[in-house]
Amino acid sequence: MGAVTAWALATWAKVTLVLALGVLLAWLTLTSGYFLLALVLAGLGEAYTVRQLAREWADEARLRCWWWNR
Repeated sequence: MGAVTAWALATWAKVTLVLALGVLLAWLTLTSGYFLLALVLAGLGEAYTVRQLAREWADEARLRCWWWNR
């Protein structure tokens, strides 16, 4: 379970870093309207990523602790 948790946290950190760099690039190069669009899309991407990683972690927990779910 620890390996899956570490993988999920590492994946979340990588995605967050890429999205933050994208927003920074948008802030430096685009007009305010496109910057806000990039900010909203990054927020939605972050929410989707967190949801999917939480689902993956929960599935792994269910598989590893199958005897608790009886």
